[in-house]
This record gives sequence, C-alpha cells and structure tokens, in this order.
Amino acid sequence: MKSLAVYYNTTVKYGFKMELMSAFAKPIEESGIRVRHFKGPEGFEVADDFSHAIIFNYQRVKQNQEELKARLQLRVNVWNKYKESGKIWMFDNDVLNGVDAHLNHNYHYDMKNSYVRVAYGNIYPGKAKYFNDNCPRDRWDLMAKIKRIKVQEYDLRKGEFIYICCNRGSSGYSGLGVNASQWAIETADELRKHTDRPIIIRQHSSRSYEEHKTDFKRLTEYCETADKVSVESPLGEYPGLVGQIKRAYAVVIFTSTAGGPAIVEGKPLFICNKHCYYLPMNAGRLSDIEKPNISMDRQQFLNNLGYSHWRLPDLKSGEYWERVKDVI
Repeated sequence: MKSLAVYYNTTVKYGFKMELMSAFAKPIEESGIRVRHFKGPEGFEVADDFSHAIIFNYQRVKQNQEELKARLQLRVNVWNKYKESGKIWMFDNDVLNGVDAHLNHNYHYDMKNSYVRVAYGNIYPGKAKYFNDNCPRDRWDLMAKIKRIKVQEYDLRKGEFIYICCNRGSSGYSGLGVNASQWAIETADELRKHTDRPIIIRQHSSRSYEEHKTDFKRLTEYCETADKVSVESPLGEYPGLVGQIKRAYAVVIFTSTAGGPAIVEGKPLFICNKHCYYLPMNAGRLSDIEKPNISMDRQQFLNNLGYSHWRLPDLKSGEYWERVKDVI
C-alpha cells in the first residue's frame, strides 16, 4: 500500500467515530505509509493521488439535513473513485448491536469497547473481504464477554410466532431499493402457504426514512384482512426487539441486524437477500419454515464474526493492521 486518504466527513463531525478513523490510520502512518486526514470544511473533496481510502458507511446521530446530504454524497463520491480497484476500507455497524448488554441488561456501555465492522473492497458481505476465514474463537470469546452474550441452544419446540423484521425503508445500500413494507407483505403471503403459525411484522425503529408513515399505513391495512398477521411499529405498539425474538419460533429478515439476536438466541433465521452478513446462517427457503436447517456451524460463524469486528484499542494498537498489511 502506497498511501491512504482518511475521509472523516463521511461520518459525524465529532466524537467516537472520528476517534475510530484516527485510530485506524495511526499504525499505518507510523509504518511510514503516506496518510492524509481529510476533515473540516475542506474535507469534502475527493483527492486523486492516494492508492487507498477509508470511509464510514453508517450514521446514527441526527444532523442538519444539508450537512447530512453532503456527508452522504462524499461517501458516494469516494466509493465511485475506488469501487473498481477495491482499495477501500469501510467502517460499518456492528452486526450484533441488537444484542448489546446495554440494551439487554442494566449495564453501562463503554464506548471504548464498542465494535465496528471493518470491510475491505466492498460493503456487501458477499463481496467484501474481512480476512476472517476459519478463525479461532479468542476474539469471539472476548466480544461475548464484553457484550455479556450467552448463546442459547436451538429448540424448535418453542416459539409463539414467526417474526418478520423489516429494513429501514428502501434507501441506503442495504435496502437495495426494495420497499420494506412490500417485501414484508410478500414474505408473509409466501409464509402463509407453508405454515399456519401467527406472523408478526416488525417495522424498523427509525422514523426518519421517507416511507415510514406510508409503510405503517400499508402494513396496518394488510393486517386487517390477512390471516393471523399483526404489525409492530414505533407509531404504535413496539415492544423490545430481543424480548420478542426470545418469544419467536423463527425470524425472517431482508438484511436487518435483527438477524444477530436471532442467531444468539437460537432461533432459525431465514434470509431473503444474498448480500446479508448472516447468510451463512440461513435456515433455508421460506418453504422450509416448518423444517428449518439448524445444522450450520454456528460457533465457526461467531468465531469469524469476531475477526470482522474491531474495537478502538484493536485499531490503535495496530492489531488489525498487522493482520492485514501483507495481504492488502
């Protein structure tokens, strides 16, 4: 690797995410590789003379709309420059963020122990490189300890309903332009051909996407006539995600991070998109809902997951860089 451009303006302009970007670059810069930190008002232009780049691919903090548009556009511009060569890192959300101890328990969450998923070459898991094939379980054991995760055994005798968990609208790379409510309705219709179990459709927790209200209206109208199908929404009744997954027989997703709690809680996970991170844990087609495949090597999946997620200390110490520097 000859050089690295760090685009801080692809995330919020303060706080922990900025620290992550800086920590990632630190050992690379110390190794003698040329690094430039693009931040501030002048940091929205894409430079021409850097072999590699790093951007953030998710945001959770509300921002001024115009500023948000500028940051999103910068992501697109940087990605367009590097997508052909694939010489780009992308920080993305922790795929187990729905299982975190601070959501599940009365536990103070230490941001220094939060995880970021580090993808190289492409944001879609099926195309990205995580350099995490057949990994040992040491990093997973640490992650489970930090998050206070206890993996549950599968038990197909338990479960009250099938849980369809929607993405956040149709926008964003993970939505792939597919309307969330339409996908949920089509999925419920297909499931009903193969099971008579109750079905609950869970709308995404975010109210910020454009289709949220119209999606809720569409789902509500659908449930009025559908057989044993109901909807959960922030606009109405909205119980906690993990608690509901504990009660479910199976979970169905497009690419939603609700797949994380499903895997940990021992629930068959049905995945409707090939770009989903959890695809190796797919329990089959929707027609297999009453005979799900639960024979996958879940422990190896979790071991590998531990080597695709990294903390601030892991980045700052150079642990991640040492692992990947000879294969970039």
